[in-house]
Amino acid sequence: MFVAPIVVSLSRLVGDRGKPQETGESGGGDQSKAVDDEEDIKDGVIEAKPLSKEKRPSPRKAVRIRRVRQTKAKAKRRESKAASPGPQLKSQETKKRLVRFDLKPRVDVKLGGIDPFGAFELPQDQTTDLALHHWNHVVQNTRMATNPRQPWMMINLSDKTLLSVTVYCSLNHFFVVRGQRCPPTYLPRKLHAIQNINAELQRMPSDHAVVAVAMMTLLECLAGEPNEWVVHKQGLHLMIRSRGGTEKLGLDGAAQRVISWADTCCAILLRTKPTLQPALIPNALEPAIPGFTVGNLSERLSPLTASSHLTSGILYIYLRLRYLTQFFTTIPVSLSTVTSSSKSTLLDESYFSDKIDFIERAILSLLSSEALAESSSAAFLTAFLNAALIFVYEELREVPMWNNVSLCLSQRIRSGLELVELERVMACCPELLLWVLMLGRSGANPLELGTRGRLWFDKEIKMVEDNFGLEVPANLKAIEGLNYFEIAEGAVANLTCGEKTDEQGDVRDEGE
Repeated sequence: MFVAPIVVSLSRLVGDRGKPQETGESGGGDQSKAVDDEEDIKDGVIEAKPLSKEKRPSPRKAVRIRRVRQTKAKAKRRESKAASPGPQLKSQETKKRLVRFDLKPRVDVKLGGIDPFGAFELPQDQTTDLALHHWNHVVQNTRMATNPRQPWMMINLSDKTLLSVTVYCSLNHFFVVRGQRCPPTYLPRKLHAIQNINAELQRMPSDHAVVAVAMMTLLECLAGEPNEWVVHKQGLHLMIRSRGGTEKLGLDGAAQRVISWADTCCAILLRTKPTLQPALIPNALEPAIPGFTVGNLSERLSPLTASSHLTSGILYIYLRLRYLTQFFTTIPVSLSTVTSSSKSTLLDESYFSDKIDFIERAILSLLSSEALAESSSAAFLTAFLNAALIFVYEELREVPMWNNVSLCLSQRIRSGLELVELERVMACCPELLLWVLMLGRSGANPLELGTRGRLWFDKEIKMVEDNFGLEVPANLKAIEGLNYFEIAEGAVANLTCGEKTDEQGDVRDEGE
């Protein structure tokens, strides 16, 4: 058998033959030299002579020779590549893309007493860093977190399942506050959280697992799909039943508070009563806040309600929401922000999340009452209660605008007010009507065009403005907190309906 002629350039031949052959395999170098000795140079071309059977290498040695040559060729290519200058970066953006990011987390891991990256299977990437940083420095300083917030932060960083849910919830909040949906690229975090929850369901669910399911239920209620939060709700109730009720759960009441919010949130969307009865602290550390009177609102409201129970219920909800708004606005920001080293704040010491939960349950109780169902003004009163729930979520709980609950309630408000003779309501309680319209507009879908969306509320607000000489800001961000009450109450100045009294509007501790 003959070897086919091999043609290479003379320059490469001289370069290769001028260097000693080295190899890590014994016998490889000698065999390579033997092959080179059999080659003749003719006019700058190497012509390989056939080897005799005695000099022909065995198949195993031939493989070694080929590997040695390939290794040397790769080494030469690496050396030449290192010696040659690389392509210059032509733009600043290209440089930024090539920068190696430091993946070391900026999260204060002492919040949970442990390092979550080392204790749990948590990916050490920018997504995790972003999620935990946003949770500790943004979400935990809103009123969405249950009080007291500092123990709640430690709970979220102390369990694998709950931490995976926390990461996914934080990512959703990061995008929702910017008016965006969480991109599909972050769905693996949701899958990771659900896998951890399913693993917990193989045994008796722990307190952390129950809280994790409650948080997933809340997330799907506020920013997810109906079929998903219904499934989470059913699973949550099964887990609570297996544990013997919410009163058997621990975590210093934090588990019960999160589950209670998930319970009321589902009740709003399903138009049902809440199924749980948590133990709340609704009236802790409530100072008197003078300077507001409701005037003769009770007398003006009576013709609409035709029921003392409804009248007192509507007044209590309106005044209680106003009081809670004044309560947290009087607290300086420096005393309401929680960090890993800060002491308990006034919001935490007063269990503000319990106050919100209590008034939310009072609204739902009145919505499902027989007195409301039998009232001739049920459409307007129901719209008022739905507006009160929007205020609870957007202003008291600080849930980002245009969440599922607000969008749903805004549609219910518009549908109810379309059946109401608004002139009659405006003649008696213009402040309540304007308050309802402003909150309905706040929760309306900004993408819904035509008279079925914000334009309908704008038209009705314009009617109230023309009748009472008011001016309601068109920018939704210009109205927040007490502005809703102050703008609406401006309509009472031009109202002469009944005799004014001096009923105090300070409602601090009143039952349903």
